[in-house]
Amino acid sequence: MSGNEREDDDSLRAFVAARLPRLRRSAFLMCGDWQLAGELTRAALARLVVDTRRGAVADAEVYAYADLMEACRKRNRRREHVFVASAGGAGVATESILLLDALHKLAPRCRAVLVLRYWDGFDVDTTGAMLDLEDERVAAYERAGLAALEKLLTESEAAMAGEAAAAGGRR
Repeated sequence: MSGNEREDDDSLRAFVAARLPRLRRSAFLMCGDWQLAGELTRAALARLVVDTRRGAVADAEVYAYADLMEACRKRNRRREHVFVASAGGAGVATESILLLDALHKLAPRCRAVLVLRYWDGFDVDTTGAMLDLEDERVAAYERAGLAALEKLLTESEAAMAGEAAAAGGRR
């Protein structure tokens, strides 16, 4: 192995180690299951390593997120609620549960755009590159996702308030 190849491998190892936690969190936000998120992330990073060594990767970050989002999309083609956690558990706030529950009720493309834009902080151009979407489509998914998320959160909060009031009346 030449010095350049060793440096490239070291850089690739550093990239993978640095991005693994964020990619896994993004996968979790997409699929709602930490074990599956770990599996999808490891598989995406393995493909990144192979394709980088073949010289087929122009931007490792765009490649890693694009591959991960596609894997999550294929894995979860239907809109379904998959997140399960209990409020009041160690380190789990009720607001987090409501947000994750609402996020998982969104269409997969809307969810992907919101995860990439708001949790991972990517701009519209980069998000479009990762999801193979034009900037206008990214903006449209973002608007639709935010509107749906707001509606779902409002409904969840109203339901919780109704349950709290009903529970208070039974005492």
